[in-house]
Amino acid sequence: MAEDVRTALNTAGMAEFEKKHPKPDCVLLDSEYCSMGRMIGVKACRAAGYTYYDAVILLELVPEEGVTIDDVTAFENRLRRSGLTREEIVSDPMYAKITAAFDKAIDKALAAGPCLIHDRATVEMITSRGYTCNYVLMYATDMDAKVARARISPLYADLTDREEIIGKIREEDNIRSNYHMAHSDTVWGDRNIYDLCINSEALGRDFAGEMLAGLMK
Repeated sequence: MAEDVRTALNTAGMAEFEKKHPKPDCVLLDSEYCSMGRMIGVKACRAAGYTYYDAVILLELVPEEGVTIDDVTAFENRLRRSGLTREEIVSDPMYAKITAAFDKAIDKALAAGPCLIHDRATVEMITSRGYTCNYVLMYATDMDAKVARARISPLYADLTDREEIIGKIREEDNIRSNYHMAHSDTVWGDRNIYDLCINSEALGRDFAGEMLAGLMK
C-alpha cells in the first residue's frame, strides 16, 4: 500500500528514525583496481583530517618485522588467480609473516588517531580492538576508462593489448578478493557488506573524495 510521506506519522524522538552518525575512528576502504580508490582516499583524508594508510605506508610503520613491499608483491602474485581456497592462501609460507606485519602496523595506525586504511583490514579486526569504523567500497563501471588508467601505471605501461590489460585488472581484483577471503567470512566487493558504495565513474574523482570526506567529518 502506498503511503503519502507528507501525512506520515510524526517520528520525532523515535530512535529507529533518528540514529546519529558518529565520526568513525577508522574508515576501511576497499576499491576495485583502477577505480581511483587510493587517490580518492588520500583526498578525503586531507579534507577530513584523517591519516591515510595503504600497504606501502603500513609497512613503513613496522620495519622491525622485516617484511618488504617486494615480499608482499611476490606473495600477492600467487593470489592473482580466481578459484583459490582459504586453505590454499593461509598455507602459503609467507602468509603468516605478512599478516603479522600488517596486523601490527594496523594496531599502530589505530592508536595514532583517526585513519583510513586501504585494503588491509576487516571490520571484524577493527571492532575487536574496540574502535569504530565505516566500511566503504569504491568501484567504477567504465572498463575503457579503467584500461586507460591502467596504462598509466608503471606495472602495465608496456601493455598495448586491451584484452590483456583487462585480464590484469581482473587479476588485481582477484588479489584483493583473495586476501580478504583469507581474513573474513564476508565476500570482498559484495555491496551488502558495505556502509557506503561509491561509483567513482559516475561521480568523478574529486566529488567522490568530497563524499567520502563527508562520512569522516
